Amino acid sequence: MAMIDGFSHIVLHVTNLDRSEKFYRDVFGLDVIGRDLVTDEGPNSLLAMNTRQRVLLVEAPEVVAIRPNSSSIHHAWLLTIDEFARAKERLAKAGFDISDSRAQFRATGENSLDVFDPDGHRFQIQAYGPEATAIVNEHVGPIACGHMDDFPVGTVKPYVKGKFFLVRLDDGFLAVSRWCTHMNGLLSWKKEHWHFYCPMHGAMFNRKGESLPCSRHCPTLRLHPLSIGADGRITVDPDTAIERDGYHPDQAVPAHAGASSRYAEPQTA
Repeated sequence: MAMIDGFSHIVLHVTNLDRSEKFYRDVFGLDVIGRDLVTDEGPNSLLAMNTRQRVLLVEAPEVVAIRPNSSSIHHAWLLTIDEFARAKERLAKAGFDISDSRAQFRATGENSLDVFDPDGHRFQIQAYGPEATAIVNEHVGPIACGHMDDFPVGTVKPYVKGKFFLVRLDDGFLAVSRWCTHMNGLLSWKKEHWHFYCPMHGAMFNRKGESLPCSRHCPTLRLHPLSIGADGRITVDPDTAIERDGYHPDQAVPAHAGASSRYAEPQTA
């Protein structure tokens, strides 16, 4: 099967070509190339993006901007952070609502707002800042998790303070960061399906922190240093993050007194 790696143009039906051409020129900043340059059933206007793609507006008696069982048909512009800031300022001055109605569903560093054209076509304007992939640190200090015997093999326990999961494998213990490596969404543990899940963009990981083949590919989840005291009690340092390329058994801390993390190079945010 051939893979699509780009597109040349997008076609949108509009009910008033003059009105829509003005909108896409003045609001989105597209350049008007000309009228009726494309053979189509209705009058049309061809506009250019600065990325060599084109937007073709075709006048039609009726426009369907909402597909069945959804709130809209979704289009998007992906900008840099600086471009997003300028676009947001310009749209606000033009009287557009620049609030993000889905802000509670955004990952850290994900900026987004919606603009609707005169016919109701929805355009999501997005930009991703460096916070999206930065190491997040609450600076909470070491977390006492309890005695190792309280966590049988198969245990996955989330910790709100420090944002990590304590995982007990056959190989030993892992302290797995709850921050998704795709875009710093907070992971949840889906016990029924034995995987971590990011509600922001659907990324999934196994208990070792490896990206599942059935989801988008993401770097392996970060770990935090873990130690087991002479009394068998577990302590995790969530202020230090350890990045890794995958899982190997040496990353797990054996379930015996005095064991501790003994791998990789930690990073402190």
